[in-house]
Amino acid sequence: MGLRLAHLGPRGTYTEAAAVAYDPTAELIPLASFTAAVEAAEAGAADAAVCAVENSIEGPVHETRDLLLRDDSRVQICGEVVLPIRHVLVGASGLDLTHASVVYSHPQALAQCQRHLAALAPHARAAAALSTAAAIESALNEPGALAIGSHVAADLYGATIYADDIADEPGNETRFVVLAREDAAHTGDDKTSIAFTTHHDRPGSLVEVLNIFASRGLNLTRVESRPTRRALGTYVFLVDMHGHRTDQTVAEGLDAALAVTLWLRVLGSYPRWTKRA
Repeated sequence: MGLRLAHLGPRGTYTEAAAVAYDPTAELIPLASFTAAVEAAEAGAADAAVCAVENSIEGPVHETRDLLLRDDSRVQICGEVVLPIRHVLVGASGLDLTHASVVYSHPQALAQCQRHLAALAPHARAAAALSTAAAIESALNEPGALAIGSHVAADLYGATIYADDIADEPGNETRFVVLAREDAAHTGDDKTSIAFTTHHDRPGSLVEVLNIFASRGLNLTRVESRPTRRALGTYVFLVDMHGHRTDQTVAEGLDAALAVTLWLRVLGSYPRWTKRA
């Protein structure tokens, strides 16, 4: 039996494409949200969940970040996928874009295309959908409606493409993480993701933690902050670094960081994504 991968549905989403890129032989389980996909993995209804975690234009996907940071989280990052994102503006055939009344898409996609939307469909209000594929379904069922989605979804649902590659910045990419009940074994080309909080009333506490990794020659590929949601001015810091948690240098760095942080969690170690042929 192949790997069962839960992902944001319906068919034709970018998350489905990421799941296929991760494992072309997997059984795909489309669900209504990243939360539902993670819950399926935690409950054993799926082997893993594929979730968008950050975009090169709009930054972090907060739903996925918050799922990883839950006190009762039972998943770890076991893989990653990075996909180029090529948004298209679609709708039913015969539309006049200047008279379009609404454009549907996932909030991330709407934010990534704001300037182009204003020029292409100046009178259309933006309306959030659960996914880009669901947005296309909605647009096709509503007169005067448009949607932002992928070429695959446009073809799948029989939509007309009115504009191609409409992201506001070039090189639009989204990083997806694969979440399972255990992370991945050491491969020799790995990343480790962690989250921690510092003693916020102690000057230099964040620098102290970052220096622990820098002094050991560990390459930090991402540093991000997220409010703890418990007290104003307190933050969770999320860090990605090259190396596996079982590597001696990484393990020593984590032990040293644990001693000076208020709280630290390893979110997982996993193979670093490389572009596939």
